[in-house]
Amino acid sequence: MVPSTRDVLFGDRFQRNLGVLTAAALFLGTFVAYATDVFAVSGGIVVIPGEATLAGAVVASLIGYERGALLPAWLSLFGAYLGFSAEWAFLGLSPSHSLAGRLAFLFDPVGLAVYAVASVLLGSAAFGAGYLLGLVADRVRGTLEEV
Repeated sequence: MVPSTRDVLFGDRFQRNLGVLTAAALFLGTFVAYATDVFAVSGGIVVIPGEATLAGAVVASLIGYERGALLPAWLSLFGAYLGFSAEWAFLGLSPSHSLAGRLAFLFDPVGLAVYAVASVLLGSAAFGAGYLLGLVADRVRGTLEEV
């Protein structure tokens, strides 16, 4: 049985809610990881943070492996990127910036657009890799129904 486009993109209500919770957890996790120097920016101009990408991509591939939906995979990467950006806005900028300036940095439309495009591209790739790995695992186990 081939799933519908809506099911592949959005999943059921439980998957959507779980996807939002996963994105929120990745937001908090990457914020704390960068704040405590578990994740570090190696320097230079940072457009897409590496550790946040890795964390989000691992979750997106697990979502694909479990035959989840694409939207939660995209949200997982976006949440990780937003956590990095929030840490940079609130803990990385100099204290001379006002709260309004920090919020403007966090919600900069260009930065959000870059994160959104990267989330869709990398999230789709990670989701696809996880989905294919799940198909291979099912084939090896012999439990794959007709796809």
